[in-house]
Amino acid sequence: MMTGDLKLDEPYVGLKFESEEEAKDFYVEYSKRLGFVVRMMQRRRSGIDGRTLARRLGCNKQGFGPNNQRSSSSSSSSREGCKATILVKMEKSGKWVVTRFIKEHNHSLQFIGSSSYDSFVRFQSLYLWVFLICFAIT
Repeated sequence: MMTGDLKLDEPYVGLKFESEEEAKDFYVEYSKRLGFVVRMMQRRRSGIDGRTLARRLGCNKQGFGPNNQRSSSSSSSSREGCKATILVKMEKSGKWVVTRFIKEHNHSLQFIGSSSYDSFVRFQSLYLWVFLICFAIT
C-alpha cells in the first residue's frame, strides 16, 4: 500500500503514498486493526483548478455532538472529543505525504473484524441520521 512497502504499519510524519486514495485506504485499514472508524474531515482544494491539495481524516468520535454538547447524559451522540487524526498533503512531485499524525484516542477502542467493518459503519451512519432527525423534530 505504501510507496515501496506493502507492510501495514502505524502512520508517521513523512510516510508517502502515490495518491490521496492510497493514503485514505491505508488509514482505514490501520483503523480496522486498532478498532475505530474513520471519518473524512476536511479537504483543501486548489483555488485554480479545484484539485485536492490536502485531506484530514480522523476518528469518528472526534468533535462533539449537536449544539456542542460535551457531557449531557441525554445525548446519544457518538462523538467524544477524540483528537486522533492524520493529515496528508500533496507534494509538488504529486506524491502524498503525512504531515501530521495524532495517535492517541480518549476513548476505548473496539476491535472490529474486516468482514463486519462495513456493516458497522453503515449501522453507525444510520443511527446518527435517525438521531439527527429525531433531534430536529423535537
